[in-house]
Amino acid sequence: MPGLVSAAARARHDPGVVLWVVAGACWVLTASLVVAGPAGAGHHGAAPGAAPSSWFALLAVWLVMIGAMMLPTVVPMVRMFDVVSARAPRRAAVRAAFLAGYLAVWTGFAGVALLGDAAVDALVAAWAWLAARPGLVLGPALLLAGAVQFSPLKNACLTACRNPVGFLWQHYRRGTAGAWRLGLRHGLSCLGCCWALMLVMVATGLGSLVWMVGLTVVMVIEKTAPRGARLVVPVGIVLLVAGASLTLSALLTPPAPA
Repeated sequence: MPGLVSAAARARHDPGVVLWVVAGACWVLTASLVVAGPAGAGHHGAAPGAAPSSWFALLAVWLVMIGAMMLPTVVPMVRMFDVVSARAPRRAAVRAAFLAGYLAVWTGFAGVALLGDAAVDALVAAWAWLAARPGLVLGPALLLAGAVQFSPLKNACLTACRNPVGFLWQHYRRGTAGAWRLGLRHGLSCLGCCWALMLVMVATGLGSLVWMVGLTVVMVIEKTAPRGARLVVPVGIVLLVAGASLTLSALLTPPAPA
């Protein structure tokens, strides 16, 4: 019994547990929007000229989706930062600054993704030929994501994300300003790993839970599993094959009868 109590106490103080709980809440909220929300809720961007409230609502949806997909991947880094900052002055503020810096990077990405999402919708709505060939939206996105899997940027950023000890040894500075900059730096490394995979969600729409689950599993394994780096090449090959197949299929689609 004392062992169970001790384990429960450790879980309450483990920032990783908190992140998993928040990510779980984001998944529940996203699924509820897709399944039980209004038709098209959370699926694509706001139309040009939409009210600011619509843009803010969709930005919130993007942030919830990003929370669901990205928070599980940052658990090892947050746990290590919790240890490093244990004796820092104003410990709570330092940890909050680190998380705020990380979230600021992804909030910026969410804004850019929302604009891209709206642009894709506008293009599809204005171009009937493209609207009849949705594979020409998703296919090139998959090709881009597959190509990025083999890029030096992906390798460098993934190496930084998979080595919290080395990252903190190199970049950690005391104080809230140092923690903020560290959070920004880690957020940028995380973005460098995952931006192309996340852009697939622009092509699929936020309502695709299947793509969300698949991409999240890939990113979590790549960044946190002991041999996760070995997944990079196979995932890249699968993405390239799928992207090429979708693109060619869409290009060969005969025109609809007049």
